[in-house]
Amino acid sequence: MSRTPFFARTACAALPLLALLPSAAVADSQTLTPMTVTATRTESDPFEVPASVSVLTRQQLDEAQASSLQVLRTVPGVNMGGGARAAGQIPSVRGLQGPRVILSVDGARRNHVDGIRSPLLIDPDMVQQIDVVRSSTSALYGSGGIGGVIALRTLEAGDILQDGQTHGGRIRTAYRSGDESFSSNLTGAAQAGGFALLGSGSLREAGDIHTGASEDLLSDDQLRTGLLKGSYSPNDLHKLQLSYQRFSDRTLTPSNPGGSPAFGLLQTLNRQQDEVVGSYTFRDSDRKLFDGRINAYNTKLHFKTSPYTSGVTQTDITTETAGISAQNTSRFETASWLTHRITYGVDAYEDTLTNRDGGSPNAVTPDGDQTSVGAFIQNEMAVGDHWTITGALRNDSYTLSPTGGSDSTFNHLSPKLTVHWQPNEVLGLFGGFSESFRAPTLSETYQNLNTTRALFNFRPNTALRPETSKTWEGGATLSLNDSIVPGDKTRLKGTLFTETVDDLITSTVIGTYTRAAPFAGTGQVFQNRNISKAKRYGMEVEGTYTSGPLELGAGYSRIRAEDVNTDANLFAPPDTLSLSGRYQFDSHWSGWWLGQFVAAQDYDSTATRQRSGYGLHSIGVAYDQDWWRVDLNVSNLFDQTYVTYQQSQTTTYTYEEGRSVNLALTARF
Repeated sequence: MSRTPFFARTACAALPLLALLPSAAVADSQTLTPMTVTATRTESDPFEVPASVSVLTRQQLDEAQASSLQVLRTVPGVNMGGGARAAGQIPSVRGLQGPRVILSVDGARRNHVDGIRSPLLIDPDMVQQIDVVRSSTSALYGSGGIGGVIALRTLEAGDILQDGQTHGGRIRTAYRSGDESFSSNLTGAAQAGGFALLGSGSLREAGDIHTGASEDLLSDDQLRTGLLKGSYSPNDLHKLQLSYQRFSDRTLTPSNPGGSPAFGLLQTLNRQQDEVVGSYTFRDSDRKLFDGRINAYNTKLHFKTSPYTSGVTQTDITTETAGISAQNTSRFETASWLTHRITYGVDAYEDTLTNRDGGSPNAVTPDGDQTSVGAFIQNEMAVGDHWTITGALRNDSYTLSPTGGSDSTFNHLSPKLTVHWQPNEVLGLFGGFSESFRAPTLSETYQNLNTTRALFNFRPNTALRPETSKTWEGGATLSLNDSIVPGDKTRLKGTLFTETVDDLITSTVIGTYTRAAPFAGTGQVFQNRNISKAKRYGMEVEGTYTSGPLELGAGYSRIRAEDVNTDANLFAPPDTLSLSGRYQFDSHWSGWWLGQFVAAQDYDSTATRQRSGYGLHSIGVAYDQDWWRVDLNVSNLFDQTYVTYQQSQTTTYTYEEGRSVNLALTARF
């Protein structure tokens, strides 16, 4: 497909300007341990948290030259399925996706679920850090915590400015041969007198995606996105922050964005995400009584499609979420050998859903609201010098309110208990039990179509119950220093889990009917019911080794899922091993390699979901000097032809991007 050369002109025009930029100091090359506030809602080292937690940093996103969140595929137990188009990529954790995983950006939940379109609309150039928690998390976050949490934090002024800088920024322009895309990003920041301001804007145009197969994947994409964030800190104890983020793109895709070229129905898809987040963080001088945060947000996700070929219906879908959360942490001792870190708070949000086909209300999925209110408390108790016992409890009330229909209300209590034993600096052991749930969605409960002039019919089920899970986890950490050569560090963490999921919500055939013109044959009547009980078990292992300029990494995940009643193998991603190496040759040059090896998934009882195994290799080099940086990498080095296991439908078979040569130029000022 043709595409406007605007970005090519933008990129070429920007290059001569780099020479005019003033010199800027190079960021400190020392790598700091990334902290997470997602796993326990308090700041913690992810390695020390008694759960399976990973953090992706800005450096990793830069080196991968991430044009989408597909980089999450390198995290053990995580996938971004749905094909090579970003519009169809849906994140999953431990094989669970949609309403079974909690997604957030700057604390604002992204709750849209439809099974074929990505709910995470964000430019990776504006992301500072991604936290991934692979664990039962309803005791802290409520509905959707069966699979875990993926939490993104966007850039702040402090991420761009170094100590002592009052203003600065960066210009980045990039090219990717895999989709012949050009992109440009301009980010600037300033701070003075307690005030800080950051602005960032990106432009991107991309063409068809070159796959490892003989046929390209249609994807004509034009992106405009921006972020504005300001804050005021009168002192070190208080901070007010307000941000606005907008994502807008237009792309040509099949009516299912994850569809292959054989999917002949084409549409123009306009995606837009507007997000406003305001926060107030506070603490006292020693963080004993007060160390908290209040967050309020509004997000509006809008999908609008227009027919490109005949047979496609115009659609207009909106999910708007308004929410607020408040929490505080208090620290105190009840004995010389017993200290407490208690975190408590409330969360509330409301989703407003509208769905239009051809300008009229959708015949199957009703409009309406989904409302959730929850309160939680967590006590992290340090017992002596070697033990930490953490207990958490949360109660949630969840209401579905369809337009013109009767409400459905659910209540659920979610407990969690973990024990962590650290007998010395080398070895740590942990284990725990938790319960999670996810409430039925509006569309699952109230879908309704009763006509003979349709391919399928649907019936509502207001008696749907929430899915619930009981999870046991255990794991170990190993921390070694000077193990091979003086000054080296080895870190290894592994987690085993087993869980049962009751009342799985499953689409079930409850009857048939004779179709009327223009359709023919026998149609099936579907209804969502709580009929299945699943058993899931698996493991994740992550390890790092650093020695001077050398950094090595490894990650492995294995998941199995079975229907307890029938012994059928359910949806479970294949075993995956990721290996990485990075070397800092001198103060300017660095190089890296990333390998991902995916085993065959040939045991799923749904045969059409089974996939062959594959191996991927990517390599890259970077040159960083003074105020400028060049990144060059090749992804899918050997042009591997492959299809991921997680697709939008069981019959979807869409090839991924083949070899891509990627170049990025960055200037700091």
